[in-house]
Amino acid sequence: MTSCFYSQKENTFYTINILGTEVYENPSLDSKIIKKIKVGEKVNLIEILKTEHYKNILGELSLLGNFIKVKNESYTGFIFSSDISKIKPSISDVYEGIKVADISGKEHNKRTKKRIKKYGDKEFKLEDEITEYENVTYTHTAFDGCFYHVYEFKNLSFSEVYHQLTGQYVIISTTEKGNYIEIPKFIEKKDNEYFFEVDGATNDLKIIDNKNGTYTVSSDDCT
Repeated sequence: MTSCFYSQKENTFYTINILGTEVYENPSLDSKIIKKIKVGEKVNLIEILKTEHYKNILGELSLLGNFIKVKNESYTGFIFSSDISKIKPSISDVYEGIKVADISGKEHNKRTKKRIKKYGDKEFKLEDEITEYENVTYTHTAFDGCFYHVYEFKNLSFSEVYHQLTGQYVIISTTEKGNYIEIPKFIEKKDNEYFFEVDGATNDLKIIDNKNGTYTVSSDDCT
């Protein structure tokens, strides 16, 4: 097993998994979990083990990553790299202390775009509301009682985009035992598209691997 050491400037990462990031006693997914780090926390890396692994997330969906050795005053252990990002996230409280991390980056521009869309033999006037961020362009379109959402990501890995999806489409269920976080369920992969299911009005939720280093997340809500 080879390893690589990083300078102090390069070794700061942030946890982005809404369900929390496990700290393992040893660099193995079968190792004892000694701690769970909350989303949005900073972790200081002292070593990256270069051997790659796949971590199963939802059924047949797995995320590729490496084990990272971390150390602070209260623990020393290993975390899986698919749960972290170099980008410092903005953290928002979605419900009674449950937080999500957003690595969209700073907002750069907001605009509207008018276009004609043909359905069957009819043409309709549509207006896209477009918001450009440092790492994603979000397009919102309303049409015929439905709302269409398209997120075009750049500069992010597949695992970072996946965690953006889970944070954006999370559902909080309240039970007698407390609040329960429900993230979208992975359904299937077809070619370069990963399909998910979420309770509520959201339909056709998917991640598209554009095969050029960018990813698209899209969905629609119909009332």
